[in-house]
Parts: sequence; structure tokens; C-alpha cells
Amino acid sequence: RRILRAMTMQHKRLHSRRPGRSAAIGKSRSAAIGKSRRAALAMPFAILVAAFSLAPLSAAAAVTATDMQIAARVLGFTTTPITGTVKLGIVYDPANATSAADETALVGILGSGLTVGAVTLVPVPVPIASLSSASADVLFLTSGLGTAAGPVGSAAAAKKILCMTTDTAANAAGDCAVAVQSDPSVKITVNKAAAAASGVSFATAFTMMITEI
Repeated sequence: RRILRAMTMQHKRLHSRRPGRSAAIGKSRSAAIGKSRRAALAMPFAILVAAFSLAPLSAAAAVTATDMQIAARVLGFTTTPITGTVKLGIVYDPANATSAADETALVGILGSGLTVGAVTLVPVPVPIASLSSASADVLFLTSGLGTAAGPVGSAAAAKKILCMTTDTAANAAGDCAVAVQSDPSVKITVNKAAAAASGVSFATAFTMMITEI
């Protein structure tokens, strides 16, 4: 809970603007302020990531509530923050035991909607065979699909939406732009090519702390 509160505070610092600034401030001074502000934000975010890494984490193999809390926070650090009610398209294969187990776990975790900060994740199960007709704001790729996950990256690029996963192999293959891990330590990995293809970018203070491949 302390870690999630810290993440909330960091999100507010990143996207808030100080009131009452004079319109007469010169461009050079504004640029300097922006630069120093970004540098100041980087340090608390580094502390945040370190705190996550040191926290006791679940050893469960299936996707966890902690994974989804991290995923929800990531949405707030896109260049144009994703907020409000977000339809999370859970892409799975009913015939794949690992993938189907992830889908079941995710629906249970999210319920009728999981609110984390400014985001409410609402689950929308999407059988991979129906991916092209799915209506979702963000995709979440379940684990264990292997090469069958290829169409997910193509769909995210075509729809210009973010794809997230806990499957690091799918992230490395470019099938999903962002991978989140909470065990054995928290790690967020962004596949730059997949993110660019999906039209997704992240705030500078965030990219300084994540792993990019």
C-alpha cells in the first residue's frame, strides 16, 4: 500500500502544473525550469522503483493483482496519460491452458472494474480468434501463447493502442510493447519498436527508469 501511494504521488508530480506563473517569463527561463523539473522528478521515481524492487512479492506463477496495479500505473506515464475507464482487452486462447488460466485470473482480479489512481480497468475477454473485431482501449496479452501471439502486435499497431503483458518472451518478440513483472522484483520493459508501431510514447522521467529493448 505504501508503494502504491508513492506511485500516486509521483504521477501527480509528473503531470501537475504550478499555478500563477507569469506569462512574462522568457522562453529560456521556461526551458531551464522544465529541465530542472524533469531532473528533480527522476530522483523520486528512482527511489520508487527501488522500493518496488525491495518489497516482498508474490511467488505465484499466474498473473497477480500486483502486476495489474503496476500495469495501471504505467498507463498514467504515457506522453498523453491514459485515464478514466479503460476497456482492457484480455487476449487469450481458450484452448491454451496457461493462457486460459491467465484470463480467468485477470477477470477475477479486475472484477467489474479495478480502480488504481486515475484509471479504472474494466476487463473485456478477447479470444485471440476474435481479435480483429475486439473493442478495447488497451490490450493485455496472456502468457504462454508463443508464436501464436504474433497477431496481437499487428492488431495493436493497426488500432494504435498499447499492448501490455507479463510474458517477457512476447515482449521481446515485439508482440506486446510493455512487459510488467513483480516477481522476483519489479521490472518494466518497453519494446521500443512495438511501442512506436502502436503510436505509444512515455514521459521522460519514466523512460529513464525502465528497461528498453
